[in-house]
Amino acid sequence: MERVISLGFRIIIWFTLIFMYLWATGLFLMGLKSSQPNTAWLLTATGAIVVLCLIGGVGYILRDQLIKTIIDWKVVLRRGLMALVGLGLTSLVIMMTLRGYTTHNQDTLNSWLSLGGWRYWLMVVQPVLLAPITEELLFRGLFCQWFFQDHQVCQDLLSAALFATVHEMRLSLSWLLYFGTGLILVVLYNVSEI
Repeated sequence: MERVISLGFRIIIWFTLIFMYLWATGLFLMGLKSSQPNTAWLLTATGAIVVLCLIGGVGYILRDQLIKTIIDWKVVLRRGLMALVGLGLTSLVIMMTLRGYTTHNQDTLNSWLSLGGWRYWLMVVQPVLLAPITEELLFRGLFCQWFFQDHQVCQDLLSAALFATVHEMRLSLSWLLYFGTGLILVVLYNVSEI
């Protein structure tokens, strides 16, 4: 009974963190679109602070794993570069195959990059720095540490499916692309010995 309660508690916490991340990202992006300067700064700052607190909180939960990663930084860097090259080649093959197809998420990001001034730079910081760190901590770090540790295939598939669903709510080609990306990332995370 205690294991069921513990698992239920972890599920509730994990989904709460995901919803907080989505809410904070929405605030951040709404702030970038706001025409009122005070509203823009308030929403953008609030969203950024919540995401940074999430990164700090989940980082604290995963501190032992992160410390080991820092100690073995050469191995992590090498594997990270291999993952980056692998994802880059996979993306290149997909782009060449689909010729001009982009996901709705990518179209939205591209349209928002037309914002000028401080908004442009914050728009670059969110998807390039804040989002990947938060998603890596939530979908690979915390998820893989809390769920299905004895069932690697289930863990990989569910983590990738949840990652895809956060980026694309309906089953589509975009969802499959995000699922594939999530699957590559979780397998690389689990294969690494760190």
